[in-house]
Amino acid sequence: MNLRHLFDNLEEYLCVGLLVVMSVAILCQILFRFVFELPLRWTEELGIYVLSWVSFMGASVGVKRWAHIGVEAFVLLLPKKLQSATKILSLVLSVGFFAIMVYFGLEIVNKQIVTGQVSPAMRIPMYYAYLSVPVGGAFMLIRTLQLLHVRLTRGGAK
Repeated sequence: MNLRHLFDNLEEYLCVGLLVVMSVAILCQILFRFVFELPLRWTEELGIYVLSWVSFMGASVGVKRWAHIGVEAFVLLLPKKLQSATKILSLVLSVGFFAIMVYFGLEIVNKQIVTGQVSPAMRIPMYYAYLSVPVGGAFMLIRTLQLLHVRLTRGGAK
């Protein structure tokens, strides 16, 4: 596997790995709660934090594949040139949104670092959980910039 392939599919690999971790944690929770009658506190917490990471990484996959829900009924009524301009405008606005998401996500992470808050069950720094927002936003920003580059330079297939 080369670096290009890894970069092109990084979010998918992360999602698969994180989903495995989440599935194992929840399976452990079920086994220990219902079979051994010894519930584990940390498995539920881990499942929640991993779900947050999977959600943002999965959203980046959706951006990359141009798979997010959009209202195209109005856009399809426009002439072809305006349809293309509308898609470019959509990408530019998305770049702005994801940049804001990264900025304010980092602000939240910095506040968590300063306060030193830790999770109740696992006792890990809370900023690990909150990092999913700026990291996911950064991935979405990168993928949106890639789509914008393709659309501006080659007309784009999507």
